[in-house]
Amino acid sequence: MIKGVSVSSMLSDHFLINTNVYLQKQSVSAKVISYRKYKSIDLETFLADLRVSFLVLEPPDEVDHLMHLYDSTLYMACTFKDKRNAKETNSSMV
Repeated sequence: MIKGVSVSSMLSDHFLINTNVYLQKQSVSAKVISYRKYKSIDLETFLADLRVSFLVLEPPDEVDHLMHLYDSTLYMACTFKDKRNAKETNSSMV
């Protein structure tokens, strides 16, 4: 929002225009992101879990069911150690 516009005296062949602009600061949002070290994956256990999963043994024909099964299988198979959390802040202006 612009409040207060004034024109100053002439400087050479130009006039200076002064304005006051009031902006609202955007609120900062934060979210927690979970991550794991990939080096700590027990690869043999991970592969064994995948081999016996319904995703491999009985893959569905419907795409929606396939996507749900894909997500749930990877979620259950990813039993990594050393799960960590980090905060990510978003303070960028839109």
